[in-house]
Amino acid sequence: MGEVKQLQTWIGIWSGDWNCGYIAGSNHMVGIMMEMHYLTQPPKRYTFEQPKLKEIVESYCVGLTLNLFAGRVLMDINEVRNDIDPDMPADFHMDAYELVSSGDLPKFDSIILDPPYNLRKAREKYNGRYIGLFTKIKNVLPTICNDGARIITLGYDTVGMSKSRGFKKIAVAVICHNGDHNDTLMVVEEKQ
Repeated sequence: MGEVKQLQTWIGIWSGDWNCGYIAGSNHMVGIMMEMHYLTQPPKRYTFEQPKLKEIVESYCVGLTLNLFAGRVLMDINEVRNDIDPDMPADFHMDAYELVSSGDLPKFDSIILDPPYNLRKAREKYNGRYIGLFTKIKNVLPTICNDGARIITLGYDTVGMSKSRGFKKIAVAVICHNGDHNDTLMVVEEKQ
């Protein structure tokens, strides 16, 4: 994957969500095997204007993909695009929650979640549009996913869909933007 640094490692996280803990009678922690990625990429207004980040997200997409907060950049995947901004190239221009709960969508093999991460970003880059209750959207997504579907979430944390919604984390990426910009975190999960 070009200049993207990739390593495969054992992750031991103190979280019931990730089924980690100590092996009985030892000091060895048990974790889960997952792919880890680290890349540096200057920040851009639209996430996928960052070529290395776009490439890594595309590499995890399989089959029909819903890009729920699509923005301006077209992905090199089989995508159904939604963006609330009518000036963006998209198949739908709807509120994300209204779209996923409409009952009018097919089942997807992948979903990309790249919402405005915070109020400041929403004001500066999305004309004040903010996602609202992301939890409501995440609660509906399993109903529009095929078994084994992947959800790729970008933001400032790696909470993602979580085990409680039937998903298992398979990859995490840290995207360092350098300077005084927060890193972007990407988590890839599969529906179990």
